[in-house]
Amino acid sequence: MVEVTIEVTAKDGFQGRNSARLAFTANQFECEILLTSGPSVASAKNVMEVMRLPALAGTHIRIQADGVDEAAAIVTIAALLRGDALPKSL
Repeated sequence: MVEVTIEVTAKDGFQGRNSARLAFTANQFECEILLTSGPSVASAKNVMEVMRLPALAGTHIRIQADGVDEAAAIVTIAALLRGDALPKSL
C-alpha cells in the first residue's frame, strides 16, 4: 500500500467535470484507490463518492492506493488534484 497526503490546488476541487475526470482516470488502474478528506472516505473510481467528498482548493486529501500499479496511480491522482498536467502515458 502507498499513501500520500497532498493539498488540493486544482481551481475547482472536485466540482463537476473534475470529479468525472478523476473517476475516469482512477478506473484506468487495477489497484484500489481511496481518497480521505477529514472523516469522509471515497473510492476514487466512484464518481458519486468523489463528488460528495469535501475537497475545495486548499483542502488536504489523503490518497491511498493498494495493488499492482499503486505507485503510478498515486502520481497520477495527485497530479489531478494539484491541477497539474497528466503524465503522457494516459
